[in-house]
Amino acid sequence: MPKTKPAAKRASATPAPERLGPGLSAATIEVRAGDAFRIRTTGGVRARAVLGDDVDPALADECLRTGRLVIACDTERGPTIVGALQTRAPAERDDDGLVSLRAKDIKIRADRTLAIEAGPFTLRVDRAGVARLEGHRMVIDMSEIIRLLAARVELP
Repeated sequence: MPKTKPAAKRASATPAPERLGPGLSAATIEVRAGDAFRIRTTGGVRARAVLGDDVDPALADECLRTGRLVIACDTERGPTIVGALQTRAPAERDDDGLVSLRAKDIKIRADRTLAIEAGPFTLRVDRAGVARLEGHRMVIDMSEIIRLLAARVELP
């Protein structure tokens, strides 16, 4: 008569992780549950996956929200999301080095300081609300009115 494992030992055995197969797989994230993701490959394989060590969780959340494809592969941790598939450049760059961003609105957020530099000119804004323009000259050309609202204005 063949020996069988007691029920308690069988229940405690950890199931082997699902496998995606050799190489990289394109997949979409269907659900997130804590640190785990349910993915579906373009070949129809569904698996529980974890994020690779260098993958930003915010990127995975964006891919889930927008349906953007992720790249996954088998690792010792089981199926692992190792990145996202990028199908277009994030910004346009022409042959002269001009970078153009097009959007309805653009919002730039910095926790401490935002600085924009172009040659000798600097625009710096800090978290205390201080805005500073530095440069050699400033020209203001307006077709309408310029309105200054301040508690105090100092001019040399």
